[in-house]
Amino acid sequence: MKFRKLISKIKRALSEFLCFFFLLCLIQHLVAAAGIEFPQNSRRKGSLVFNLENDVWLHRDDGYTNGIGFSWVSPELKEKSKSAWLRFLYRLNILFLGDELEEKTNKGSGAEEKRWATITLAQGMFTPADLSKKEIIPYDRPYAGLLYAGLNLVKNGESNQDSFGAALGTIGPASLAEAAQKWLHRTYGWVDPQGWENQLKNEPVFELWLSRFWTLTGRSSTDACSSWRPAVKVGLGGEVGNLMTDVEAVLDLKFGLNLQPQNEAFSPSPLFNQLIMASFSRTSIYVFCRLEGKGVLRNLLLDGNTFALSPKVKPDYFYGQITSGLVYCSSQASLSFYAVIRTKEFKGQRYFDPYCGLSLGFNF
Repeated sequence: MKFRKLISKIKRALSEFLCFFFLLCLIQHLVAAAGIEFPQNSRRKGSLVFNLENDVWLHRDDGYTNGIGFSWVSPELKEKSKSAWLRFLYRLNILFLGDELEEKTNKGSGAEEKRWATITLAQGMFTPADLSKKEIIPYDRPYAGLLYAGLNLVKNGESNQDSFGAALGTIGPASLAEAAQKWLHRTYGWVDPQGWENQLKNEPVFELWLSRFWTLTGRSSTDACSSWRPAVKVGLGGEVGNLMTDVEAVLDLKFGLNLQPQNEAFSPSPLFNQLIMASFSRTSIYVFCRLEGKGVLRNLLLDGNTFALSPKVKPDYFYGQITSGLVYCSSQASLSFYAVIRTKEFKGQRYFDPYCGLSLGFNF
């Protein structure tokens, strides 16, 4: 019964955005009928992206309850860029992701190589289900806040995509999650969270991640992508660090108009995994569904502090999640709304941990 109510709430949240989706479809068809196209700007400085994930759309406030992030996505990195900063990021990309595609191109394979970088500042909040209790709840996850800065490097090949990243940050009171949640709840008259005194203690976190994706179908040149069609990607990835150590397998399914999957990437970073790396020469509207399975060796947010006594629960070492939503991309901006359903992450968990996400990006 609880699962049916959860599905009903997710359907209601998605339906609120369907009207917007169909409006974008109508606008796109009008633009296409007028023969309008937006040329790429060779002097672009990148994109600014705002990400928000929260379960308030589902009338919940537990588990992973809020995530907020700001990112800068570089323009396509080139060896002879006029910017010293972009040349540095290009060399960094070569260092960690290699240059084997360039060797193939020299041998006449015709492979096209593209590279990007993103810099992200993100905060996440994690709470038990009952916010009214001051004492530690032994059967529920501890209060925890996460704040980190991350660098992600992406290399796009002819049929595969590699991602490497690193993050440095902190959990505990220094993450400012307690102050942020209490301010938000006071502002909107929500339940005042009482248990932050028991949150995980301050601990620096350092995280590395790596992934590779293969495009099975849907990849084509820009001139050939003006149609409704599917795109399928599969990938493997993992994280290592004192925050999270895991491996994962991903199946990514898309269907829509003017799909350009080579302009997107998936990164197994702590928060906000989907990255739109480049502006779209043709307006694209599509739906997606992503299936993820994870094997977890350590999760600091559940296992508790590494070198100090703190509340903790026993994690499940295998879990999965489904992410589905709507995406709009153009040469000027991108907008996506999605919902996530995740299986239970720890022993004795009495609730599922669903949430919705919104991503808004502007190209400049």
